[in-house]
Amino acid sequence: MGKKSQSKLSSKKNANRENNRIVQKRKELAILADKLLRLTSIITQVSNIGNSWELHKQIEAVIKEILIIEAPFNIKTKQNPRHLNIENFLKWLNENVATFEGVEIGEFEGYEFGLKATKNFKEGSLLLTVPSKLMLTVQNAKESELSDFISVDPLLQNMPNITLSLFLLLEKNNPDSFWKPYIDILPEKYSTILYFTAEELAELRPSPAFESALKLYKSIARQYAYFYNKIHTSNIPVLKNLQEIFTFDNYR
Repeated sequence: MGKKSQSKLSSKKNANRENNRIVQKRKELAILADKLLRLTSIITQVSNIGNSWELHKQIEAVIKEILIIEAPFNIKTKQNPRHLNIENFLKWLNENVATFEGVEIGEFEGYEFGLKATKNFKEGSLLLTVPSKLMLTVQNAKESELSDFISVDPLLQNMPNITLSLFLLLEKNNPDSFWKPYIDILPEKYSTILYFTAEELAELRPSPAFESALKLYKSIARQYAYFYNKIHTSNIPVLKNLQEIFTFDNYR
């Protein structure tokens, strides 16, 4: 057998092993998603915060397993740091007739980027105008490849924020997206409770925000489990595009 034939055979074996590994990981994720869906369907009494906390720890344990398995699927193309994308974002705004005067994007210590005034404004002054075509909206999602899924899914029909989340995920992974200059300046992570460890979340326990935080985490975990099952079992073309990019880390 020649070297070329041996090389092709070796490559084929490696590809088969990789495919088998991915299939196995998907099976593990499907089991965990089902478990997560069951856990997040448990109703705890509002007055029993102890039970809610114990349930949260079970949910978080499953999420940790999911994050480990999904880590290879979270690999993103190398992007510039956010501040290097601002110039391109401003160019995109100008090209699409957004107007702003006396304000600029600035970095604030401890808060990352925000809008900074460069002059004094009178109360009621118009600071900027943004054409509707620049806004990433539910209507855009309904007119996209996601429309077939929206038309049959009751959650997407009744919760526009989730529709936008899935649409943003698709656009983020589309190098030719019209909104790419905007998406490129978005943070990779946020300071919401969805990124808190159990120890950090426990610090909220003396406050009324603790219960709300547990509810939010549980809700997002349930949404993830619900859509993971839908994406991997429904026969809708756009869902094939979501299969490789819909992860808990990308969704939260």
